[in-house]
Amino acid sequence: MRPVKDARLFFALWPDDEVRLKIAENLNRFNLDQNKSRLVANNNLHLTLHFVGNTSIAEIDCLEAQARLVNSRPFDLILGCSGFFQKPKVLWFGCQQAPRTLYDLHQNLGQKIAKCAFEPEARAFSPHVTVARKIIEAPEPIDFDPVHWQVNRFVLVESISISGGVRYEVVESYPLV
Repeated sequence: MRPVKDARLFFALWPDDEVRLKIAENLNRFNLDQNKSRLVANNNLHLTLHFVGNTSIAEIDCLEAQARLVNSRPFDLILGCSGFFQKPKVLWFGCQQAPRTLYDLHQNLGQKIAKCAFEPEARAFSPHVTVARKIIEAPEPIDFDPVHWQVNRFVLVESISISGGVRYEVVESYPLV
């Protein structure tokens, strides 16, 4: 559903329900204290390509038009490892080695949306799916069943503040062909 006013947006890879379920099953293997962490809701799981931030309606039109110009092929991701970002206190799942196509998609999309007064982050792209937040101390890495994810689209997502957190809503979907 298209925003009718300024919106907080990002571009992402959006897993299907089967991939979300497998991610959640693997997350359950971690012994996380529910009182000292916050699991990401299954319907909010995603892999961010570019965080855009607060965006006007005019900028949304530009972002959508530029995203339609992205040329990338479908690819497979295998989420098979976990990690911990210390400063934001985030547990994530990622790839041992992400495919080149993912990096090409990230770069191509970034170049296109830069025409919409968007400035891509200077830091290196670190593809991951955030699965838990506000973790007090890093959990021990554990083995889990690799999650196979066939990526055939990317999406524009609106972040909507709700009581107790956020809800992510897909604004537009862009097929990879």
